[in-house]
Amino acid sequence: MALIIKGKTACAICGGTDLSQPYLATSGGAFPQEDELWRYGDAPMHLGCLAHWPHRERFSQGYFAPWKDDSVLARGDFPAEGRAWILRCGPANPEADPYYAEVRLSDWPMRLYSRWEQWTDFAAHQYRHGLVGEALKAADQVMSRVREVAPDLETLRALRQRMLFKPSSP
Repeated sequence: MALIIKGKTACAICGGTDLSQPYLATSGGAFPQEDELWRYGDAPMHLGCLAHWPHRERFSQGYFAPWKDDSVLARGDFPAEGRAWILRCGPANPEADPYYAEVRLSDWPMRLYSRWEQWTDFAAHQYRHGLVGEALKAADQVMSRVREVAPDLETLRALRQRMLFKPSSP
């Protein structure tokens, strides 16, 4: 997880230390040290800087792609996905409610995270908290699709149950 120290930690893109501007921070490294994008991992980035950064999509894919990997999915359930997003929840035994639900975007290095029991309000509007500009537009677009699949907690719960108990293909 990125270590943020007010007035000292800088945006990995512009180098500015004014973190009163909306920003996000990735956690961990998604790229090998030889990759030019390695230095941007585990660091804060202003949303405004990310919006126009030419490496945003490739950088974002580095954090998004592993969530489609079975070894990562073993830590949570994967009830739905679209072209530009993944809806996950976990951790929990099949008979229990998960602790969280989250949506990961393919072209922004962020996750939209909600406690499980707060999903209905989160999906409706709370996901927007702290987002501005292009990041908010991207989240709005993705969440409009996610709401088609899981608009409320009851629908999300049913979707998860169908995913957990679907028959295996031979």
